Amino acid sequence: MAISAQDKMLYVANKLGLTSLKDMQGSTRVVYDQSTTAALDHTLFAGSSQRNFPLTNLGANGNQFQVDEALLVEQIGFFIPDADDGQNYTGLAGLSVKFDFVIGNKTVIKDAVVEFGGQQAFYNDGAVGSAILTLEGVGILIPPQVEFYVRANAFSVDSRLAASSRLGCYLFGTAALLNFNTTI
Repeated sequence: MAISAQDKMLYVANKLGLTSLKDMQGSTRVVYDQSTTAALDHTLFAGSSQRNFPLTNLGANGNQFQVDEALLVEQIGFFIPDADDGQNYTGLAGLSVKFDFVIGNKTVIKDAVVEFGGQQAFYNDGAVGSAILTLEGVGILIPPQVEFYVRANAFSVDSRLAASSRLGCYLFGTAALLNFNTTI
């Protein structure tokens, strides 16, 4: 019997003692963070509470969700910020990205590669997309109040050597949001 994304969220929430999650409203959600300084290695989402929009959309809680808030990650996307202000981006443009996805103290994806020219989404102008990895099946759950981050480095598609670059990351999936009927 196949397990749905919603069933996985409820199972993890119940194991954490968050029995009210079943009463919450579900929605789609995208969280993102970006490093506008060129570097070989990036740790995205960590320290995001110290960055403002449009560099990140996570806000004051940074890289952890509030109580009764969770994200079931179904796609991970990477892009290149085209300026220090973080307002626009371009695709990977001849670069690929190797990354680790860490939730709490557990590495849940290790040494995964998103290739330039592969699957794309999150178009900002109808022409330039982010390279993405779709997590088939039920995705990976980020539970409430647990820190998460992505360690990533870009490398040349042609030479396969590390490349200094700006880098940004999207996490897209199914979210559980506060149920206003029971919390206000």
